[in-house]
Amino acid sequence: MEKVEVSQLGEEDIGPAARVLSLAMLENPLHLAVFQGRGEDERQEIEGMFTRLFHELPGRILLARWESQIVGVMRMKPCQGRKPPKGGVSEEEPLDQDSRVDLWHSAWAEKDPTEPHWHLGPIGVLPEEQGRGIGTALMVNFCQRVDQETRPAYLETDLPENVRFYEKFGFQVKAESLILGVRNSFMWRPAQRP
Repeated sequence: MEKVEVSQLGEEDIGPAARVLSLAMLENPLHLAVFQGRGEDERQEIEGMFTRLFHELPGRILLARWESQIVGVMRMKPCQGRKPPKGGVSEEEPLDQDSRVDLWHSAWAEKDPTEPHWHLGPIGVLPEEQGRGIGTALMVNFCQRVDQETRPAYLETDLPENVRFYEKFGFQVKAESLILGVRNSFMWRPAQRP
């Protein structure tokens, strides 16, 4: 494969980047549990979620381009550590989509480290482009940036194959939990010197 070009997200890239992530993550178990389907309506819901994230909590968003087309997206955000939100939603209650999203985000917040770190996510590559080194190019870029600051990093994933992928870059499973019946792994990468 020729070299993947990694660049910063521009304002004009928000829509296409959110679409790439929605296609990349449509089949993820947690998204299926939250959005209850894999059709175009659910894909658009996921795209809207990422569009809002990019506007409200952008962090640093990197794009992987192949022949000028966006084929991968990665967001990294510096975090000071946060405390879990008060209250929450019980999984025993009948949940509408907004409640499922709240439950998901609250469950992730409970596991978020309290110490300062870089948070990785979302990261995704178009399904038809996976296996071509695009995710690796994004992760190498991420690790170089984090290591320049000698800071630890953290991420969440609901796919076992992602755990193995992230382990190649120094992440280790710190905790696991079931959210809406889906196993989630919470991974930590200690600070490393470049």
